[in-house]
Amino acid sequence: MSHPLLCWDIVLEGRSRREEFSQDLFYLNKFERSSYWKFSPGRTLDNALIWENKTILITNTQQEIVFATKNMIRMNGYLPKEVLGKTPKLFQGPATEPGSRELIRTAIAAIQPFTCTILNYRKDGSLYNCSIEGFPVVNESGKLVHYVAIEEEGNL
Repeated sequence: MSHPLLCWDIVLEGRSRREEFSQDLFYLNKFERSSYWKFSPGRTLDNALIWENKTILITNTQQEIVFATKNMIRMNGYLPKEVLGKTPKLFQGPATEPGSRELIRTAIAAIQPFTCTILNYRKDGSLYNCSIEGFPVVNESGKLVHYVAIEEEGNL
């Protein structure tokens, strides 16, 4: 016998997600302030996270992941702490298209924004399409400090 869904179940789930968003936004703002980001990609990261429910990854200039939003686990099964210090190649595998990899690699080398969809692997080995909006972030003196990827799962 199943129990009816109680309104508190809905309230608690919403509260938990708001706490996740709040923590993620705190760290995103901390990155922006501590690295003196000069940030104007045409959209805000808080809108991408809260209103569009997209996953945000930040890498350093060596492409090592230094931040990932908590909602990443719903997209690919990884906890943020499991990907820190690794490169996004962690999500790629034999079925990942070489053309998508080359597009990303070329854009990063040229310090240019990019948009693409790439076939990635979840933690359990299953495949998913990952739509990525990637862009470099420079500080106030114009020095490259991070790359940001706004990601969402697409249809296979």
